[in-house]
Amino acid sequence: MNNFRNDYKDFGSIEIYREMEKIFAKNFSGYGLDDISMEARELIKKELGREAEIEFVSGGTAANILGTTFILRPYEGVLSASTGHISHHESGSIEATGHKVYVVNSEDGKIRLEDIIDALKIHNTEVDVKLKMVYISQTTELGTVYSTSELEKIYKFCKDNDLYLYIDGARLGHAMAAKGSKLSDYGNLCDIFTIGGTKNGAIFGEALVILNDELKKDFRYYLKQRGAMMAKSFIIGLSFKVLFTDGLYYKNAKKAYEMSRLLTGELEKINRRPLFSESNQIFLRSNPEEIEKLKKNNIFEIENEDESIIRLVTDYRTNKEDIRGFIEDLK
Repeated sequence: MNNFRNDYKDFGSIEIYREMEKIFAKNFSGYGLDDISMEARELIKKELGREAEIEFVSGGTAANILGTTFILRPYEGVLSASTGHISHHESGSIEATGHKVYVVNSEDGKIRLEDIIDALKIHNTEVDVKLKMVYISQTTELGTVYSTSELEKIYKFCKDNDLYLYIDGARLGHAMAAKGSKLSDYGNLCDIFTIGGTKNGAIFGEALVILNDELKKDFRYYLKQRGAMMAKSFIIGLSFKVLFTDGLYYKNAKKAYEMSRLLTGELEKINRRPLFSESNQIFLRSNPEEIEKLKKNNIFEIENEDESIIRLVTDYRTNKEDIRGFIEDLK
C-alpha cells in the first residue's frame, strides 16, 4: 500500500531508538528537569539564537490549550482562521477553558493583516469578549505557508495593538523546508510558538517555546495544574535532543518536502493540478468512483466528502516508489 494518510503514522526516527538503547539502563529525574530535557532545551535555544522558556508536552492539542489560555484573562479571546486547528479539529478545547475563539473565513487557511484589523473594529467594546491573541498555524491546515515578511507584519501589528501572537508549529519543520528558513528566523516573530515533533520524526510530543519574557513566570505551575506535566517527559526530551543534534529535524522535513515536490510534479504531468500543494500536504480534487479505485492500493484521507477532495501527506519515510505507485493507479 502507498500510504499518504498523515505524517505521524510511524514510530519515529530510528536515530531516537538508537540513542534510547545507549542509555536504556540509566535512570532520570522526572517532570522535565532531567539531563536529557535540559540538553534538548539548550540545543533548541542554540538554534533559536536567544533565551526562551521551553517545555515538552504530549501533543499538539495540549500545547495549544496551554499556549493560548495561560496568558488570557477570563474575558479575553483568540482570533483564528476558520480552518485553524483550535477552531476545527480540537473538539472545542479552547472554549472548554472559558475562552472564546473568534474565526475569520479564509480560502487558503491564512489569516491576513486585514482580517485582524477588521476583527478589532467589530469587537471593540466592553460588552464584547476582548480580542487579545492571534492564533496562526505554520503550516496552515491547508498546507499553505506564511512567509517571514507576512509573519513580521502580523507580529508588528500585534505588538502595536497590545495583542499576543501564537504560532502553532505542528508542521513548523515542513514550513521551514518549504521556505528555506531555520528556527532562528522564528526567534523574534511571535510571543509563543510550538515546534512540532509528532509530525516530523519524534516518538511523540511538541516543544512549547515562550519568547515573551513577561509570559514566562509561573508557567510550570499552569503546566502541572492542567495535567500536562509528565513524569517521564524525558522521553519527549530525548526525541528533541536527537532531532536537533546534527540537523536531523531539518533533514526529516526536507525529505518530506522533496517528496511532496515530486508528487506535485508528477500530478501536473498528467494534468491533475492540486488545489493546495505548497508544503507536504497536497489536496487533490477527485470523484467518488476514482476514490474507490484508488483505495485498493493507496491510503489517504478524504478532506471533503461532498466535493471529493482527498489529502495526500508526505513525510520523511515517503519514497519514490510510493509516489510512482499512486500516480500509476491515478492514471
